[in-house]
Amino acid sequence: MKFPAIIMVKQGRINILFLLFFLSPFLIYSQVLPTAKLNSDRNHVLLGEQVNLSLDITTTVQKPVIKWYNLPDSFNHLEILKRSAIDSSTEGTIRKYHQTFVITGFDSGIWTIPAVSIGIGKKIFKSDSLSLTIVPVQLTDSTYHDIREIIEVPITKSNMLLWIGAIISLIILGVLVYLWMKSRTKTTTAVQTASQLSAYNEAMQRLQLLKSQRLPEKGEIKKYYSELSEIFKKYIQQKFGTPAQQSTTDEILIFLSPKLDKGPIGQLAESLRIGDAVKFAKYQPVPDQNDQAIATVEKILGTLDHLKT
Repeated sequence: MKFPAIIMVKQGRINILFLLFFLSPFLIYSQVLPTAKLNSDRNHVLLGEQVNLSLDITTTVQKPVIKWYNLPDSFNHLEILKRSAIDSSTEGTIRKYHQTFVITGFDSGIWTIPAVSIGIGKKIFKSDSLSLTIVPVQLTDSTYHDIREIIEVPITKSNMLLWIGAIISLIILGVLVYLWMKSRTKTTTAVQTASQLSAYNEAMQRLQLLKSQRLPEKGEIKKYYSELSEIFKKYIQQKFGTPAQQSTTDEILIFLSPKLDKGPIGQLAESLRIGDAVKFAKYQPVPDQNDQAIATVEKILGTLDHLKT
């Protein structure tokens, strides 16, 4: 007569065990929440290149975020160029928050992206911190060669005749150049006075010509970026009277940083860095980068032309 009672007890235990087994994933999942994760799309970039950060917060509906301690505009030699609004979504009892950042840096070194603090309930949760390595463009050929000794060449009669002929040819060439320059001086001065372009108009005219040449489509990437860099540097030199044509990309960016907002200076840095990588590191940009580079230079020239010098 006790068997039915025993069966009912065992059945009750089975139901409890089944319920615990069914709820265990939810119990375990709820115990590890909330979480805060900070990620970057890369951790090793050239000076002035942009890096995308993403911050993801996962919590429960019962524990919403009540305080968001955001990253400052600048920190540890890094600057935030753009930050998105905080986006949130809910799936059942789980609530997620998401925010993105675009950062850059103009100092080479290994810099720390600090942990982001989030207030949930009465507690503060922190994401992991990240490190970002910024390096200048490195030349591919770093080989140095010793200076060779001077090789003495014996003077012969035939060598002497060659030297005499070369000297006479140089004298004749010099006289011809002098006469040509003398006859051209007056007309050149008149033409320059009548058709002299401003630094901005000259630069824009040369950019339009560069576009029409379609050098990237012909495989002449290095020539394209060399010409683009020369146009931009010449304008900076004429506009501000600084020796930009003899300056490095780093020196130009440092000079222009006080004159431009963070967004444009970051875009300019990326375009100039791509040009350096093409010229010195044999980098092959995609077509969109080629178009963006010349568009960025046009935009920056327009902004700078409105500045008072």
